Parts: sequence; structure tokens; C-alpha cells
Amino acid sequence: MTDSAIGRGDLWRYSVLAIPIAFAGFPLYVLAPDYYATAHGVSLGMLGIVLLGLRLFDAIQDPMIGALSDHYRHACAWVMGIASVILCAAMYGLFNGLPIHPVLWFSVCIATAVTAYSVLSINLNALGGMWTQDPIQQTRITGLREACGLIGLIVAVSLPSVLKEHFTDHLAYVYFCLILSGLTALAWVAFYPWLAKHVASTPLERPSYSLWAGLGSTLRPTRQFLGIYGLSMLASSTPAVLVIFFIRDLLGAEAMTGLFLLLYFISGAAAMPLWKRVSARYGKYRAWIFSMLLAVASFVWAFFLGAGDVWQYAVICIFSGVALGADLALPPSILADHIHEGKSQDHAATQYALLALAAKLSLALASAIALPLLGQAGFVPAAANGESALFALSAAYALIPCLLKLAAAAWLARLFIYSQQGVVHENPHIHCHIRSSHHA
Repeated sequence: MTDSAIGRGDLWRYSVLAIPIAFAGFPLYVLAPDYYATAHGVSLGMLGIVLLGLRLFDAIQDPMIGALSDHYRHACAWVMGIASVILCAAMYGLFNGLPIHPVLWFSVCIATAVTAYSVLSINLNALGGMWTQDPIQQTRITGLREACGLIGLIVAVSLPSVLKEHFTDHLAYVYFCLILSGLTALAWVAFYPWLAKHVASTPLERPSYSLWAGLGSTLRPTRQFLGIYGLSMLASSTPAVLVIFFIRDLLGAEAMTGLFLLLYFISGAAAMPLWKRVSARYGKYRAWIFSMLLAVASFVWAFFLGAGDVWQYAVICIFSGVALGADLALPPSILADHIHEGKSQDHAATQYALLALAAKLSLALASAIALPLLGQAGFVPAAANGESALFALSAAYALIPCLLKLAAAAWLARLFIYSQQGVVHENPHIHCHIRSSHHA
């Protein structure tokens, strides 16, 4: 751990591993289901059931992965290295082999891949959280790491269509997985020297493996923060579940889906330095609230769009993407402040696993609520829908998420900006609130 200024070179060497991790995350739940439906004839109903089970498995295992990562912190390099190899191998097997029934093979490969993915992302986040106690430096760390993650995601979104222009679908996925392996190897060339130096300079205590001890170390303010984060992520996950329907069935612009997503993610990556400066000046909680209000002010206009409103939606993607930058950079940085202030460094990975759990449960909840409600409203994907069904789609896609986001902003302001007497905290960072709530 260091409290001195963090050099830009070290920051890049740490953050670069987020590129292949995010690159691998995209095909797991986006490309793979379509591939198994078209190439292997697996029904969409069966894929939906399997994916729901896998998502729940993925979310529930995260706290256990966090507790084990805390226990085996001394072997972090080996754990992350083995997870990287397993992730690449599982991705390759997913698209390039079928030794057993397609549904079983799909389940085995996805379960293996998401476990390795969780091990990598939880440990990478925990390493960043343990790097320094300086809250400003923490935002630099999370900002660049999440920006690198968005770069990996942008490449993963763009690459399949490029590969399919030159190769068959099967070969395109082969090369996609080989590119993943190459990116992972290159990232490790940069990341390993940072990791070796970081481990050498950090006291390596080995807490006993105890999931309940890790969960019990989470103070009340941290639990409240995780609840706010979960509500905010539910507001963000609902449009993510419905975005394809909105673009194709309401805007009538299916061919521009990739462009809209690129605008959104590129804007998020470009906005990371902005949110670092805003949080340094006004504090992380205020900066996060500003981003939530920006998200609402820009995204609520999607509720009023109709067929052909393409450029208006592109503007919405840009401004809501800017707000995305804060959603990615600030919560992990805030959690790092909680961990250091609460003296729970021994269970850092467990608490970052809880952050991942909140995000994954929000996505599962968004799917479980939004899709059945649209079905009840009479909406049918890729079909001619009446005004009432399209109204329900607009409300579910834009209006309800904005209300949820406003609720998250109000909750955050109530708990972490204003005291019970209604006085604004002088300290823009976390420390004053946690000290006042440490006994709770």
C-alpha cells in the first residue's frame, strides 16, 4: 500500500488487464446464445432457462470467490494467472468444440468462463482498492481501470462484424477467441511487473477463510452504500435489457444498433477524467449525484421518441454515456474509502465481490421484471406492435429507470450528503460519515 503519488506508468500497467477481462465479458451473454441457437439449434426457451440459472450461479458465487481471494491473497499472481488461462480456454471451447450435448456443453463452458471472469475482476478491483488510502488517487485508479474496461468492450462489440466480413461465422469466433488470448498475454506482460512490485511492497497477512467474517466486516454505511448502488444499477440495467427492442421495434433503426452502443461506451470512457476532476472538487458522493441527475435529464427524453428519431437518440446516447463514466468510476472508489476507513482491508476482495453481486442481481432482477411486464402489455419483439405496447416499451425503457435513478440520488443525498439534522457535511469525502456511523 502507498500514500505517495501514483505514477502514470504504474497506473497503466495495473489498468491494462481490464481490457481483455471486459473483452471476454461481452460474448458470454450476448454472442454465445445466438451462436448456439443458430449453429446448434438450441431453442430460445431452453437458452433462457439456462442463462437465468447461470446468472444466478454467477452472482451467488461472488462472495465465496471474494472470501477465498482474501484467504489466498499471498498467491494472488498464481490465482489470477490460472484464472486467465481458464477464461481463454473456456471461451475457445465454447465456440470451438461440442464433445457432449450442446446445452450441457454451453452450461459447462459458460459456468467455467464466468467463474474465471469473476476471479479476475474481483481480484483486480481489490488490488486497486488496496493500493492507496488517498481518495483522490483511488478515483484515478478506478477511472483508468474502468476506461480500459470500456475500451475492451468497444473492441469486443465491433470485432465480430468485422471478422464475419472476411470469414465464416465459425472461423470468426475462432479468431475472436485467439485475439482474446493474445490480448490477455500482452496485458499480463505489462501487469505482472506491477503486481510483483505491489505484492512486494504490501504486507501480506493471511486471514482465515470465513465468508461470514467478510460479510460481518461490512459496516452499516457500507451496506447502505451497496443498497444505493444496487438501486442505481437496477435503473441502468433495465434499459440494457430492453435496448435492442427499443432501437429495432420503436425507432426502426436496427442497422444503427452498433453505432448507438459505440457512442454510449466511447462517451463513458471519454468522461472519466471529467468525473475525476468533479469528484476532487465536490466530493465523490456529490459527483455521483450530479451524474445521476445528468443521466435522468438526458435519458428521460427517450420516452418521447418515436420511429425515425435517430439523431435525437444519438444525442441521448452521448450524454447518458457521459453519466455512465461516473457510474463506473466512482462506486468502486467510494467502496475503497469505506474499506480503509473501516479498517477491513483483510476482507477487501469480499467487499468488492458484494459490489459485483449487487450489479449482477440488479441485471437479473431487471430481466425478471421488465420482460414479463412487456409481455403482459402485449409487446412482441420483431413484430408489428400497437401504440399501447410501444408506450409500455418506452415507459419501461426510459421513464421507470429515470424514476429509479432519482430515488437512488435522493437516497444517496439523504444518507451521505445531509446529516440527520439536515446539515450538509463539510467533508466532501467519506470519512466524516463513517466515523459518525462506526458504532451503528
